[in-house]
Amino acid sequence: MDHQIAFIQAFQAELPGLGGFFSAIAFLGMPEFYLIFIPLVLWCYDRALGLRLIAFLSISSATGDALKILFHAPRPYWISSGVTAHASMGSFGFPSSHAQNAVVFFGTIAATVRKWWVWITCILLMILIGLARVYQGVHFPTDILAGWGIGIVLLVCFLYLEKPARIWTNRQSTSLRILLAFCLSLALIGITGLFLFVTGSWQMPSSWATLALAQTGVPVDPFMPKDTVTTAGLLFGALAGAIVCPGRIASASGGSYGRIAARYLIGIVIVLLIWAALSGPAALPGIPGYLMIYCRSTLAGIWIVLGAPALFARAGLFGPAQDDMTEKAPF
Repeated sequence: MDHQIAFIQAFQAELPGLGGFFSAIAFLGMPEFYLIFIPLVLWCYDRALGLRLIAFLSISSATGDALKILFHAPRPYWISSGVTAHASMGSFGFPSSHAQNAVVFFGTIAATVRKWWVWITCILLMILIGLARVYQGVHFPTDILAGWGIGIVLLVCFLYLEKPARIWTNRQSTSLRILLAFCLSLALIGITGLFLFVTGSWQMPSSWATLALAQTGVPVDPFMPKDTVTTAGLLFGALAGAIVCPGRIASASGGSYGRIAARYLIGIVIVLLIWAALSGPAALPGIPGYLMIYCRSTLAGIWIVLGAPALFARAGLFGPAQDDMTEKAPF
């Protein structure tokens, strides 16, 4: 670990003027970026790809959160005052969710679009996001390598299992498919809960929290699984919305640039309104707060996948050929 600390210090010292650049790159792996970008894909470019991104990324994020708790490893700026913290993170460090999710997210895009320049761009972004997190002082190089490795394994599994899973679930009744989606979201929460239980009476060294607070002024509380509950709710809402969405709406796309812009602006504003309206209840302590976090993200998922497309179709914001499209939804 001392060698990795030295590497981070040297990396930061050799590139002192690139803090802003790496912060911008790191934003491409933040939940806020995904919340902005995935609806753009789903409403304006390719609905099936948007659904894949939501499903794959939600499962990857929850998996990463659970593994962080299982390994409960510190971040560099928690244990070394010689590392400059260019960002603050409240969760444990191993593996890197940024690196893991970048592989899943950009790998899914590359595997779907299948153009050489898209592959090169996506791989470059995966590498840069990993390097950015090391530069920011929030991850060791081994955190990044583990995140990339786990992300590759998950991406291969997702791409291999998606088609047979979709074929099997499409044979089931609507109510059963919704129940399965709900059980999947609960399983993601359950895995994190299990790993919390496995940690037992282990206590985070007070020196980690003290140094982290001194570095950034932001306290850390890595045993709060709010991110897992958020992604689980979003996954359930998105899958439930896709399951009940009429085929005509599920396949609609296209339209003029004005219609595309209107779809995105209207849709994303309502997403933000849902998030803001329930932010107060979601901040409640204990189980009530977690329930509201789950409900908030579930509503957001339903709106993104079902509510917004239905509104766009009624308002005539899709392409003119939407009434002729009856292809079954991909989930």
